[in-house]
Amino acid sequence: MSKKKIFSRILLVVVVIAVVALVAVLPGKKAGGMPGAPGRDGVSGGLPGGLSQQNETVYSVKSKVLKPEDHVEYLTMNGSIQANNTISVYPMMSGKITKVFVTLGSNVKKGDKLAEIDPSTPGSFYEASPVYAPISGTITALPLTVGTSVNSTTAVAQIGNINELQIKARVPERDIAVLENDQKADVSLVAYKNETFTARVIRVSPIVDEVSRTKEIYLSFDKDDARINAGMYAKIKLYTITHPNALVIPYDAVQTIDGKTFVYVINDDSTVTETEVELGVNVDGQVQILSGVTEGQKVVISGSQSLTNGAKVKEI
Repeated sequence: MSKKKIFSRILLVVVVIAVVALVAVLPGKKAGGMPGAPGRDGVSGGLPGGLSQQNETVYSVKSKVLKPEDHVEYLTMNGSIQANNTISVYPMMSGKITKVFVTLGSNVKKGDKLAEIDPSTPGSFYEASPVYAPISGTITALPLTVGTSVNSTTAVAQIGNINELQIKARVPERDIAVLENDQKADVSLVAYKNETFTARVIRVSPIVDEVSRTKEIYLSFDKDDARINAGMYAKIKLYTITHPNALVIPYDAVQTIDGKTFVYVINDDSTVTETEVELGVNVDGQVQILSGVTEGQKVVISGSQSLTNGAKVKEI
């Protein structure tokens, strides 16, 4: 056999093997086609009636039924408790304090001697000048000690009525527009951490301090309490403006996209509707809704980040 015929037979065998291998890897095809694939008439297969094989996504959310409530703004500040009608006592002349006849908390009567001032100077001698109590009351402050030099503008003591206590606080200038007499406040004291004492504003200073840019206010406790002492440090929560019958939801429930502010309202069929709203005052993460929703509607307050208009929800 010639070499040419041998080569031709080998080539034929290779071609046959290649064709067999190709047929083996090609997918089979059943009559009528695969479910869901186009049939001969061009109509899709699938489930009867055109039902989708995918289940509808249901989102778990928390909701709130809108009800009117008071939405109250407030200011927080620090203050100090002091005796009512407190006055400062000044000496008649300059000199050094040589004697002090009272201690902090001493009860004094009008005319009692509080201290003595020596007005003597080098090369001259003068009799001691007494400092008398101008009113009856309790010594609430003794800022100076024996040996301190004073003049007629230096307070050597403070006298007040500790049976009538008040709170003195300072309010920044940016907040003074909302201050009024009789505003209510909750007061907490360091000594009684788990208790709250109620008070009200009795006086608002007509002057803003030019240095601190603050205005002084004074508050009186609603009830006398022996545990409250002059000199204590107070934390004050002063209630300023009340918005009655407000519709309020958590601020986190509000979405803002492309300048549009909206919430999701839950419908009777458990779907949600994207509803544009106008916001009011935000107090401690609770924001007032001025328009867009009404009393009795159910609003999504948790889980709204994953929602879209018309989504199905389940309340938890």
